Amino acid sequence: MEVKRQLTRLAAGSAIIAAAAFASVGLAQADGMPSKGRVVYETPSNWSGLYFGVNSGWQWSDIDTRYTAAGGVFSNSWNHDSQVVGGQIGLQHQFGAIVVGVEGGLQTKVGGHDAVEICPNVAVDCHARFNDVLTVGGRLGYAMGKWMPYLSGGYANGSFDRATVNRSTSAENDHDHSRHGGWYVGGGVDMALAHGWTIGIDYRHYDFNDSFHLAFNAAGVAVPGSHNVMDASSDIVALRVSWKLGRPEAVVPLK
Repeated sequence: MEVKRQLTRLAAGSAIIAAAAFASVGLAQADGMPSKGRVVYETPSNWSGLYFGVNSGWQWSDIDTRYTAAGGVFSNSWNHDSQVVGGQIGLQHQFGAIVVGVEGGLQTKVGGHDAVEICPNVAVDCHARFNDVLTVGGRLGYAMGKWMPYLSGGYANGSFDRATVNRSTSAENDHDHSRHGGWYVGGGVDMALAHGWTIGIDYRHYDFNDSFHLAFNAAGVAVPGSHNVMDASSDIVALRVSWKLGRPEAVVPLK
């Protein structure tokens, strides 16, 4: 894996979360500052309830493989990025200013191209790509009026493809598809809008377990003596829109 590239992404994601959190604090404090002899309070939001929504953003993946074929072992690494879209559904409850919840979701690649590197055999191109990721995990937020910065983490299951393609004929020599269990950690900030709607930005880092799988030829037949071990990680930044079920609750202004 490219450690420097990974650290850069983690730093960027952390900066997004920190900037969003500080912005939330600043806005919350500004809304509570005295103005011309009046004390103005931001209307509290109730974050409890069942919600669902959609999201769209961008993913960056590092994919490493150790491919065994014809008695030899070959290694390749790819950096694959693409747009992603997805959806989320969750349930959370507010205890004072603390918001605790659980959320599941799916994000999948949209359009884009495979990552391509020259294979050890220069007559062949090696292809790889991220397909999708399923998640379920917890959320821990801090309610600040209409803003809620949060941390998240849990289980992730990602899908990846790898293939070798003849450079002169563009014919596929072999391919394999794999799903990898793993984990994710991240955070973001949500802002409450009218009538149960929220909008926010979310960053997550995913780390997937190594996966062993067979290679298949273009006819779908396992290639004798061939198999692949893949190791992958991903980072996703996405904009989210969600809607909470139920009628908006009347909120008593702070005193």
